[in-house]
Amino acid sequence: MTYLEKWFDYNRRQKEMEALLEETIAQQSEQRLNLKEFYLLYYLNLAQEKSLRQIDLPDKLHLSPSAVSRMVARLEEKNCGLLSRRCCDQDRRASFICLTDEGQTTLAYLQKAVEERLETSLDFLP
Repeated sequence: MTYLEKWFDYNRRQKEMEALLEETIAQQSEQRLNLKEFYLLYYLNLAQEKSLRQIDLPDKLHLSPSAVSRMVARLEEKNCGLLSRRCCDQDRRASFICLTDEGQTTLAYLQKAVEERLETSLDFLP
């Protein structure tokens, strides 16, 4: 198998795993979250004080700033209580996206489901 063929095989498997994880998250979350929204909760949970400036999220999520803005707005519109927004004291134009207690609980539950799915599905990795 050439390196290019290996790359395409790896890429195909990654897409398959993303689809499986997307399905797992949608089934397990009352809010019908998607994979990118799960990633958002995950990165907020890793951050100091469970919050990040919204302008720092596009790099972490591999999305455009406008896509991140729409994602946060969708989660706010769902009124599911997973995150909150607060203004930055140093720069009133910036805002922090914060993971709530409810968001932490939801993430812990979803993370367990995702870990279980990965454990049973990643047999092709060394």
